[in-house]
Amino acid sequence: MTPDTRLLTRKFAALALIVAMAAAGIAWSLASPRALTEVHLDTAACSLNAGPCSHRLPNGVTVHFTITPHPVPVLEDIRLDARFDGPPPDRADVDLNGVTMKMAPNRPQLLRAPDGHYRATTALAICITGAMQWQALLALDYGPTRYVLPFTFDAGHPT
Repeated sequence: MTPDTRLLTRKFAALALIVAMAAAGIAWSLASPRALTEVHLDTAACSLNAGPCSHRLPNGVTVHFTITPHPVPVLEDIRLDARFDGPPPDRADVDLNGVTMKMAPNRPQLLRAPDGHYRATTALAICITGAMQWQALLALDYGPTRYVLPFTFDAGHPT
């Protein structure tokens, strides 16, 4: 091989590598999941301390959400349960946080049970002030749409 042939071979190899990397980048970007469109709903008009809360989503599905036991305790296991009148979501999770005082992240994913309900178990942190108002942001993914439904409730410990 002459020096000119070697130089030309290297240039073609570099060009082929650049084209392959560009093609791989385009294929990866087309295959990557699309961002969800979030639809933030009004706070549900019910009390999770009184029992299940129901809310109709814009897609026509009614969700029934429960946190037990009642009243909702802190530093003890609580059970989150969501059931649906209509098609279930692709994914369901909850973001639990204080309304007036932000707490450490507590974002359990609700997993589908054999009976069709979505469930998780977690615990709430204790607030030094005693009782505290909490917010549960129930996020439900239906295809490319995520519905975010807030629920507020009180939880605490005896002072």
